[in-house]
Amino acid sequence: METESPGSRTTIGWAGSALILTGVVALVAKIAGVIVAPGSRGILSGRVVSALDVVSGALAYTLTALLVALVCAASFELARARNVNVLARGTVVAVSGLIVALASPAVIERLGMLPSLALAVITSLVALLAGIVVIRSPETRAVGGVLTLLAICGLLRIVAWETSAVSFERASHRLHEIARGFSTAAVTLQAIAVLLAAAWIGTRSKWRGRLLSNLSVLLAFGITWLAARASDQASSIEAILHATLPRAAGLPAPYVVGSIGAFLVPASILLAGVALLQRSPSRSQSPAVLASLALALLSHGAFDVPLHALLVTASAQWAMLAMTDDRALSISPAQRRNERVAPPRAPSTTESA
Repeated sequence: METESPGSRTTIGWAGSALILTGVVALVAKIAGVIVAPGSRGILSGRVVSALDVVSGALAYTLTALLVALVCAASFELARARNVNVLARGTVVAVSGLIVALASPAVIERLGMLPSLALAVITSLVALLAGIVVIRSPETRAVGGVLTLLAICGLLRIVAWETSAVSFERASHRLHEIARGFSTAAVTLQAIAVLLAAAWIGTRSKWRGRLLSNLSVLLAFGITWLAARASDQASSIEAILHATLPRAAGLPAPYVVGSIGAFLVPASILLAGVALLQRSPSRSQSPAVLASLALALLSHGAFDVPLHALLVTASAQWAMLAMTDDRALSISPAQRRNERVAPPRAPSTTESA
């Protein structure tokens, strides 16, 4: 039986603050760079648009640095985490370096089609492998399920885009319909992943978990409704949402579930924020589990985007490391509360004798 390395038990402790900080920066960067800045052009003044571009760019560079640091640190810790399958962790560590190498050129220039395709495929496979590994642990099972679903979603997105591109080149209506079918499947799997995350967050606590996750879903519906009803007389907020949400979904038009694809953009962002809020000094919930779930949700299953690829790679690695954390073992929150409040048992007369 493999023993856990002494350092792996303290890994989550020193990295907890860095993980939560990265999650917060990713959350703000996603809002600024995906929802606000792209839709502000032609709606807000030029000075405001320029300021938003500077802020979103600074957040993107900061997030990239944080994610690369987390991936490097996780690779080092995974290399000595003995209670994780050696083949799985070896593969994840090796391929994670390749993902960083493929994504790094995007700091100075836009990736070409082939590097983006390779990045998306490799990242999807890493997320799938990590999801299968961590799904075995009860405390990381939800994160494993989300990673697995998003990994398959990422592969389906690639197939949908490539099939759609070929359909336009060949003017094939049949291929375009097939691409829409793959797109529909990708949106469906992402929706299941978001619902799984919302359900898991709801079990963390009655108020901070259940109430906030429900409010996040309702708020996401409201945001999607505002984007859908935008008209010539719409406010600036409605016009920005109308311009960004469909584009942020990033898929060929799916069957029936197109509005769901737009809804998943704000839902993923809001639920990621709620997941980060579950951290509390009074709870034993591992920050690696919370941050891994938040980073996975923010990746949106679109791994041809370099930042999204780094997000899900960091999520996959730290989810695997969460299996080595004492707080991520198979102990339910109710059991932990009982252990904290239960008074010590007094010795009986027979025991004292």
